[in-house]
Amino acid sequence: MRKFKLTSMLLIGLLMIGLAGCTSSPAANTVKLKVMTYDKENRYFNHQYGDMFHAENGSIKIQLVRPKSVELEKTASNYVQALEQSIEQEQLDVLYLSIDDYNRLSAAGFLLDLEPLAVRDHYNIDTIYPSITSFLREQGGGKLYGFAPTFQRKAIFYNIDLFEKYGIEPPRDGMTWQELIDLAARFPTDGDEQSRIYGGFTSFGLNKENPLDELGTWIGLSMGLKAVNLDTMQVTMDTEGWKQAYELAQAALSTNALHKGGFNADEDFDGQQLFAKGRQAMLITDEPSWAYSVLDYIKSDKSGVKPFRVGMVVGPADPSNREITRDLNMNNDYVYAIRANSSNVDAAWELLKFMQGDKVASKLARRPDHGIPSRMGQTSDYYGINLDGFYHLTSLPLSNYYDDPNSSIITDEFKERYEEISYRELTQVEKSQKSLDDALQTIQRDAQAALDEAVLVRTVNGENGSSEPDKGMATEDMTIHWDDFKTVPFK
Repeated sequence: MRKFKLTSMLLIGLLMIGLAGCTSSPAANTVKLKVMTYDKENRYFNHQYGDMFHAENGSIKIQLVRPKSVELEKTASNYVQALEQSIEQEQLDVLYLSIDDYNRLSAAGFLLDLEPLAVRDHYNIDTIYPSITSFLREQGGGKLYGFAPTFQRKAIFYNIDLFEKYGIEPPRDGMTWQELIDLAARFPTDGDEQSRIYGGFTSFGLNKENPLDELGTWIGLSMGLKAVNLDTMQVTMDTEGWKQAYELAQAALSTNALHKGGFNADEDFDGQQLFAKGRQAMLITDEPSWAYSVLDYIKSDKSGVKPFRVGMVVGPADPSNREITRDLNMNNDYVYAIRANSSNVDAAWELLKFMQGDKVASKLARRPDHGIPSRMGQTSDYYGINLDGFYHLTSLPLSNYYDDPNSSIITDEFKERYEEISYRELTQVEKSQKSLDDALQTIQRDAQAALDEAVLVRTVNGENGSSEPDKGMATEDMTIHWDDFKTVPFK
């Protein structure tokens, strides 16, 4: 009997040990995922994605790794190699990349193609704003190596009540600069500076010292014009296209329908925005975060005016194709990718799927202060503005003077010199001291000389090795203990 009891106790003990082993197995299967971040406060990633992901994926623990410093110049020939070495040294799984670095690392074969994983898991990428996936494929040499959960683009906000008051048809998607300027000119221009109505277009008014330079540049870039042809390394300002852009700006300014003033640091920030005060019919803004802060001000009692209805359309469109705008801005919205040699591909893919999924997009859509969610189909109606409008038309990458996505050809010194030359010459046109034709010819000549000098200096420095500072990338581990992390509610 005692022998039986002893045997039974031994069996029970072994069973308990076995059960204990079974209960501890999930911990043994936990994957630690190293995610790259540059956020000094280590809060952005958690607020946007981390908290929600961890709540649904307890077997994947995220470890944020933040570079202490990246001092190597991006124009240095060994920049990509140094970046790769740093990422490999830390064995990072998920990479947080600027568009420039996404372009460089994908070309170097350093990133994992996501489309085979999407096909395997039947993961829907068709409801991601097509302009985003097209852009990322273009930057990735035809393959999709990353996701960009958010993006920015231009939008035209307009005061519905003002348009109805003056019996003017409101703007619509795909209007050109010419049409928007004509629309702004339909509003009355009488009254004093403290009470009159303006047609548009900026938050604080065009630069009072040289509105021609500012407005003409906007118009030219929306048409896809460039100041420098990188294939020939020639300045291209003395052209018919730029002449038309600045002539249109001149005609717009002559209507007196556009507010000129500029930001004054000594005055109330919000109080300077005539659109927010109900005295400007249209506002063109590059970032939703800026626009939504204006909408908050309109709703508050601080504005001193009765809140008014606000509508939104996208534009201005390229006059050569009204289905296209050149305003896709990824400068503040990073791409998340997977290191090709990661040993945690499946876990990394789970994170990327979640970040680009409906739940995160739904949260971001409530108020897209940190960017517009690139996953379409979400509901948002903050201040009566339907989020769907941001996905209308095809948005091509934000145009710039130099069309140098890797910042590897045009130097900062030339950019500064070009801005000085352009401002000087167009200010003289503004003051009727020089014709537009003469100004564009001078910009062409002086800017070309500055470009030739910059290219020569870079060539000499490259031959001497001075373009490659001997600096690397240090990293700092930022392990997040999720149980101790306090969630800040999304507003």
